[in-house]
Amino acid sequence: MLYEARLVLRSPAIVVERRTERGYVKPLGYIPGSTLRGAILDALRAEGVLSLDDLRREAESPSVLSSPAYPLVGGKRALPASPFAAYCRECGVVYDFAPVYARQGKLESIKCPVGRDHTLKPAYPGIVVYKRVAEGGVVVAEKAPIRTFRSTSVGVSKRRGAFERGMLFDYEAVAEGTEFWAYVWAPFDLPGRLEVTVGRGASRGFGWAELTLKAAGSAPFSASGLFVALSPLVPLKKASWGDCTLEVERVLGRTYRVLAGWDSFKRSPLPVVELVRQGALVEGRVSCNRDPRAGIPVRLGGYWLTGVNAVVPFGEYLRGGGVG
Repeated sequence: MLYEARLVLRSPAIVVERRTERGYVKPLGYIPGSTLRGAILDALRAEGVLSLDDLRREAESPSVLSSPAYPLVGGKRALPASPFAAYCRECGVVYDFAPVYARQGKLESIKCPVGRDHTLKPAYPGIVVYKRVAEGGVVVAEKAPIRTFRSTSVGVSKRRGAFERGMLFDYEAVAEGTEFWAYVWAPFDLPGRLEVTVGRGASRGFGWAELTLKAAGSAPFSASGLFVALSPLVPLKKASWGDCTLEVERVLGRTYRVLAGWDSFKRSPLPVVELVRQGALVEGRVSCNRDPRAGIPVRLGGYWLTGVNAVVPFGEYLRGGGVG
């Protein structure tokens, strides 16, 4: 069953891509699918819905899946910007030329539709909120605003009861009250409401959130053409999971390297993998016995990579942003 999920932070959340020299700063602006999936599994274990053996089976063969969770801004869904999105300094908005590419099959140049001499800066990767369609089919958007706050923590020596040299860390957290949306898939009925923790510092009160789940159906899905990756994409020609298959002919997007996650049973980090950033345009075909919006996991080197390969048809992507 596919669920539409809404998450509201009840305490600030520390969700960053990596640790820096100063600590955990520069929030992602969204919650990775693997992070939200882990939070849901932990909550289901606490609620007694899943046993420890069930969690082991989830590690060996995942069945509960989640897309990344993106902000809700004024009731509108923020979305990952496409590779053809650019920020105009003079206009103060983002122009996304992806609809022009989808219509023409090519894009010869990217220029501000208001002033040809305006300076454009790439807005991909990024998170945007679509506002309206401008002349020529270009979509006008704004960068999704995320409220954050920054604090500094000091490590304390247990022996001396005083500060520890070299243990000064900064934390930048997404503010309490921030709302997110996502897609979640499970082969069994999920509770309509769960209390979850996302990100780092749960033992210090960070990341507590309320998750509400609304059933959205489970019809088979089959389509070909242009898709948008709601999640990072594994750069493979073909990805299969159960009866779901994603066949890729072409990808337009930027690759990056990231730690795949943490194995909670082996107590060790997963390997570093190369992925294509979300918002990428994907030309190909999807055939699935369920809705693919929560992702298609991939097995790499003896472990499962979740929170990836969540794709939607391009037209649905625009409608989801309120401009289709």
